[in-house]
Amino acid sequence: MQRLFGLSVAGLALALTGCGRLPEDSTPSMAVTELSASKPPSDIENAIRRVYPAIVRLDVISERAADGRMRKERSFGSGALIRADGHLITNHHVAGRAVRIRCRLWDGEEVEGELVGTDPLADVTVVRLKMENRRRDTPLTVAEFGDSDALKVGDAVFAMGSPGGVAQSVTRGIVSNTALILPGGSPSLDGENVGSLVRWIAHDARIFGGNSGGPLVNSEGRIVGINEIGFAGIGGAIPGNLARSIAEQIIEQGRVDRSWTGLTVQPRLKGLEFDRGALVAGILPDSPAAETDLQPGDILLAYDGIPVNCAIPEDLPVFNALVLGTPIGKEVALHYWRNGEERETRLTTRRRDPALGRDRYLRAWGMTARNFTLFSAIAARRDNTDGVLVSSISAGGPAAQAEPAMQPGDVIVAMENEPIRNLEELEARTEKLLEGREDARPTLVAFERGRNHFLTIVRVGPAPRPDRPERPKRPEFHAVLQHLPQPLAETLGLEGPAGVRVAYVFPGLSADQAGLKTGDIILRFDGEPVRGRRPEEIAQFNRLFRSRKVGATASLEVRRGNETLALEMTLAEGADAAGDPDRYEARELDFEARALTLQDRALRKLPENLQGLLVERVEPSSAADLAGLQIGDIMISLAGEPTPDTAALEKTVKTLAETRPRYVQVFVRRGVQTLFLEIEAEWGSKDGVPSDDATDTTAPNGDASEEERGAEEADK
Repeated sequence: MQRLFGLSVAGLALALTGCGRLPEDSTPSMAVTELSASKPPSDIENAIRRVYPAIVRLDVISERAADGRMRKERSFGSGALIRADGHLITNHHVAGRAVRIRCRLWDGEEVEGELVGTDPLADVTVVRLKMENRRRDTPLTVAEFGDSDALKVGDAVFAMGSPGGVAQSVTRGIVSNTALILPGGSPSLDGENVGSLVRWIAHDARIFGGNSGGPLVNSEGRIVGINEIGFAGIGGAIPGNLARSIAEQIIEQGRVDRSWTGLTVQPRLKGLEFDRGALVAGILPDSPAAETDLQPGDILLAYDGIPVNCAIPEDLPVFNALVLGTPIGKEVALHYWRNGEERETRLTTRRRDPALGRDRYLRAWGMTARNFTLFSAIAARRDNTDGVLVSSISAGGPAAQAEPAMQPGDVIVAMENEPIRNLEELEARTEKLLEGREDARPTLVAFERGRNHFLTIVRVGPAPRPDRPERPKRPEFHAVLQHLPQPLAETLGLEGPAGVRVAYVFPGLSADQAGLKTGDIILRFDGEPVRGRRPEEIAQFNRLFRSRKVGATASLEVRRGNETLALEMTLAEGADAAGDPDRYEARELDFEARALTLQDRALRKLPENLQGLLVERVEPSSAADLAGLQIGDIMISLAGEPTPDTAALEKTVKTLAETRPRYVQVFVRRGVQTLFLEIEAEWGSKDGVPSDDATDTTAPNGDASEEERGAEEADK
């Protein structure tokens, strides 16, 4: 499947480096002057002056369900300011699942944005700039909508946006088609078939990854489309009239209300001798249309008094828009043709539900789950919307470890013999089950898998922290050893299989105290030859060394240059040279760190007095990632508190989780440099607290899930 959406998700770090910034006192006229060295034609100048200062670059962190948790993803897109109070329009696939939005205005000012509402069916989202957080008092430039129905093939248009997420841009082209559909299948967003409603304005103004959500502008400098897709060198924009209508509903009421009939139509077949009407393809069960006497094969002639004509696929979105736009609860007359006569029937429309429910993270279960909507229940062939659909499972979590194990697609219907009708009930029952407990509790769970009804035991609750049993005191050989392959051994004048080379001696510890030096070759240990021609023989030596008692004395026969020396070493317990260091997962801040080992200090040439923790994992697109924290950083302090060991880190993180500061300062060492980072913490999205805008969806250019494909059939 070709890439449809102009949304760049990854690989943009280098492109963002060194972005230019306009002067603080820049004005729209200055920007126009800088765009071209020569005076542009009047239509370009007009479009740029009216719309260019209204373009907004969006840096978005979204969430999707995967691997039993809500995974964050970073992407870039475009938008345009449409109201002076900070409302802007963009695509659903850009910001519809956002948990954090950074908006960069045309003059370089950055303002935090918040999601107002979203409509995946039309792929339109409205974001509001948090005007109270602006540091400037300059008024915003607002773009106006034009009449997209007035566009003609050949009209000049301009695509504006932020390709690659690096800067605003303008490209020029002409309209090549005013009612484009995609014959190979249209994009699916959150189970919604976008092409069932949208006929795109096709144009050849070049668009790139990051242009999604940006405006398509006519020669009068007005928005006539919202750029959404790109393929075969052609761009596709959502018609401006449709986008404006959707945006106005979202701004006024936070949602889009639509009617549903359960009636599916298709273009007339060529063998039917009709020059009007649409072929009734199907009627969904338990729908308003199911209460009529309509049947598949009928020819629908009129809907609510309006003639219907679906001769080609391009006609279907027009009919769907008519049905979806019917006032909810209105009784409408349907005229249709069957067996040589025209007939009439009536139905009353119902409110149209979203195609899919929103995913939530249930940490105590090690999974993500969602409620059924009317459409997803129909797609799953369920009699009602009762139950909780498991959308993803963590491999090591309670649901995956149940006996029998649960799987994505299972439907939880009961817990401890009590019915579970929705996600809210499951969360409430889980909270009550674990009240006052710090350990997991075995729980009887009933779930359905297709037609099968299963029972299982799930250990619901936090996974027990692995006990770190007190390690027996064993000596450590406080030096790094190098094996000597036969050619190297012969070059060094060694005969036979004996001899290992000292690559590094940890200062101040037992090997150093015994007088061992880097470059020494150990020939014997307590009179026994030390074999070292293969790497595994180094491990054998270390096991032999650790089998002795702490405090014992051992003799070493060492060759140093042309001399053979006898050294005495007192076997001592010491810092872990290469074993299993303590680790701590700071879930609230999305990173994991561990204690430094002697090997770390040797390989990194760290100062002996440096106290800190090695960052081992940073959750992609998390607040820690956005702050610039990197794997390999050495964390010296967190929120001003030193982090010499994992116990200190854990104490600080728990304190922060209680006080919940917006910004958390991190002091790290990276290479030979030290620097301060600032994590903008997201305390509200942990421990199963859902993000209001998180839904499970395929990637914009990916294949739809079975549930999504089924939901698309439920009368779009």
